[in-house]
Amino acid sequence: MADNALDLVLTYPKLKERLQQKPEDAPKIKKLFKEIHGEFSPTMVKSAVKMIDATFLRLYDGVNLEVPTDMDFHDLKEKYHIILVPNHQSHADYIALTYSIYKKFDLPIRVAAGINLNVFPMGQFFGKAGAFFIRRSFTSDHLYKLTFEAYIYYLLASNQIVEFFFEGGRTRTGKLLKPKYGLFQMLLETHSQIADVKPLLFIPVSIAHEHIPEEKAHARELGGGKKVPESGAQLFKLFKLFNKRLGTIHVHFGDGIVMKGFEGDLKVATQNLAFDCFKAVGRNMPITPSSLLALIMLDEPSGALTWKQIEERAMDVIDYAKALDIPMTPTLSCETFRDSIRSALDMFIGNKKIEVLKREKLNQVFYAIKSERRVEVLFHKNMILHHFLVPCIINSTWFNVFNGSIKDGMQLTRFLMNKRKELKYEFYLPSVKEMITDALRVISFCLGRKITSLEECMKLEPQELYLIATKVRRFSTALSYLYEAYYISCVTIKYLANESFTADRFVAVAKELFQLEQEHGRVVKYPEAFAVPIVKDTLIYFQNARIIDKNDDRTFKVVDSVKLDETIEKFIRDLNDQVAINLKFNKALP
Repeated sequence: MADNALDLVLTYPKLKERLQQKPEDAPKIKKLFKEIHGEFSPTMVKSAVKMIDATFLRLYDGVNLEVPTDMDFHDLKEKYHIILVPNHQSHADYIALTYSIYKKFDLPIRVAAGINLNVFPMGQFFGKAGAFFIRRSFTSDHLYKLTFEAYIYYLLASNQIVEFFFEGGRTRTGKLLKPKYGLFQMLLETHSQIADVKPLLFIPVSIAHEHIPEEKAHARELGGGKKVPESGAQLFKLFKLFNKRLGTIHVHFGDGIVMKGFEGDLKVATQNLAFDCFKAVGRNMPITPSSLLALIMLDEPSGALTWKQIEERAMDVIDYAKALDIPMTPTLSCETFRDSIRSALDMFIGNKKIEVLKREKLNQVFYAIKSERRVEVLFHKNMILHHFLVPCIINSTWFNVFNGSIKDGMQLTRFLMNKRKELKYEFYLPSVKEMITDALRVISFCLGRKITSLEECMKLEPQELYLIATKVRRFSTALSYLYEAYYISCVTIKYLANESFTADRFVAVAKELFQLEQEHGRVVKYPEAFAVPIVKDTLIYFQNARIIDKNDDRTFKVVDSVKLDETIEKFIRDLNDQVAINLKFNKALP
């Protein structure tokens, strides 16, 4: 099998040309092929599926596979070269996808895996189960890149289903990471060298976990802890977690994106394709019971809610999701959604993330997220937060319209543009025009009638503004932890204003100031507001705002102290506005 694969690899036109020019490269190419190649064995796949049935599914409640009704992989394989493009949350993703595709369609898939997994004895097992191995970086090794391209050519030419995680690695925050372009470009380029006329079919796959085994490790890294190098052993550690409940893995297949080839610049075609897949994965990311519960409970700084409060908030979010066509797991779409949320709550309690607080004098039971576990729970909120960015922004917009700070459509548009700037380094956002369209959809839903322009919004009566705020109030503080993070960054820059500082120095000081704010401050309420990736992203924001500049030695310096002070006051004002909104509605509404 390996010899046949190598023979086909060596027929790749660009590699053939290289060997004609430099025949002395042949031994190195064969060595690189051996590094990349997995000795795929259909028999091993069948054995792996049986092993998963006996062990893996004791840890999880199962894999919920949702595939479009007209999507049959056997038919598609005749018409297209199939490429699966999933997001990546856990090492369990490898298992879930291979398992679910084989169980549903009786077809194996070939998975691009990190070279760190190709170590004895796991590498042999993974290779036989369908993995092929890729280095983290190889831009400077032209021969490796050429050999890997040729391997992609072999996979396409032999009509195998290929899968790769478009983010390049696991997300630590729960939010989707921007796509890496390398494999997208190689697939487009190598496909153009294949003689057959079958197009490429990129199928976006949205993977959502109820819980992930790596939560503690991710939280430690977000807090500034050193990353533990990934290894195949981490995957096998999944089977040591039988004392935990990890719920269901939800795997949602989107509609395929057909690429018959590309015209013009390969780089532009690659980027467009990558972001089309990225946006499709985000659009199809389902709300799960655990992510819904995380969204509800994290938006209370104390996290303490009664079951009735949880239930009411869940109903509001589900009604909104149904109206705006936001995908949900089947367990939330049916009449038994309360049981699903209760089960998620029990799972959080069992996994020691939520504690039960009994108040005998009040004759009530409260549920609160343990302060030290909020970052772990945040992972699940972040998985779905992008679905609610527009209603989050509408909350702050409403407050400014109501108090007279925004008086016309032009000011409203400018306000939305500024909000977009604040969030563009945390999420992949729609354009301003798309955001306005989405905002009009949300407002139309809230009012029960069609609103077609921002000018029309400015003519709404006070009771209509209250109705809008009522419908989106559940998202009023969903972004508060991010705004607190940006406030902390502002204060950190102020503290470092008289010196040049490195990114590491900035992160270290930000962490100390965050801890002081937590203990004595008046602005920061959310323990999850500090995370190293967010803090580093704020440096880009402040550079683009021309508050700081980057020196030639890669240090930073403050260049506009006045604007810095204005920005600090702005974030304080925005956060205080959110508190005012909550107080107003807590008094006026159930």
